[in-house]
Amino acid sequence: MRPRARLVQLSREAPPEQLRLSPVVAETVARSTAAGGEPAVIIRHQPAHVLLGPQDRRLPRLYEAVHWLESLGYPVLMLLGGGSAVLLDGHCLSFGVTRPCRDFTQWEKNFREMAWGAILGLRQLGIPAEFGRAEGSYCEGPFDLVANGQKIAGIAQTIRGGYALVSGMVLWDQDPMATTALIQEFYERAGSDLRLRPEAVTALVRLPGQSRLTLESLEAHLIQGFRELYDLVEHPLEPAEWALAESLYHTRIVQPTPMSTTPSAG
Repeated sequence: MRPRARLVQLSREAPPEQLRLSPVVAETVARSTAAGGEPAVIIRHQPAHVLLGPQDRRLPRLYEAVHWLESLGYPVLMLLGGGSAVLLDGHCLSFGVTRPCRDFTQWEKNFREMAWGAILGLRQLGIPAEFGRAEGSYCEGPFDLVANGQKIAGIAQTIRGGYALVSGMVLWDQDPMATTALIQEFYERAGSDLRLRPEAVTALVRLPGQSRLTLESLEAHLIQGFRELYDLVEHPLEPAEWALAESLYHTRIVQPTPMSTTPSAG
């Protein structure tokens, strides 16, 4: 019998004030999961923004690089878990899965079980998705989703506050060359010698037979993939959760400070 899970969807037609908070919606739901004990699946769209990982805090010229991203119109926020810089926008679709967890030894199991619904949904589309590492990709991780050796989705995890949250961004038609170039320049401006390989990343529509894949079809198949694992019950964010999301957003947003001081995430 499939376990019951809450389904939270944030559509691209959502009010602008809700879409602005998209980067922290999964964390908001995860906190409710920890309090209520019920797993949840989150499928969300988002306006363009850049997420940074904890290790990026130590970049010698982080302030200058963040200021540059903001000048291009990209708000910059800090990831909850591991990982490094990544661009999210309307050309990708984000998902999250959360469940109660306090055991850090479940780290690998969480990745494999909680992101499995995304693999199922992509395989329904005929995409040979699997866990893997695409060396040289931006925000490279061992449990990213790859197809034919190229990264098609980034996956991250955090365990804190009584919950585990596995989050992912599926690259629908985002330009891998332009995105990699943006992130590469961010790191150069921030004083890093990291070198990225744009050919390590691709978008779903660039895969064989997927050129006509729509964002609506991708979203429907992702949800169906998770329905194979969970009895999903739609439960949008409640007013108190939106208020929490507003608070979390101000905590996660990177607030540039004068160059003589260290940038913070709130």
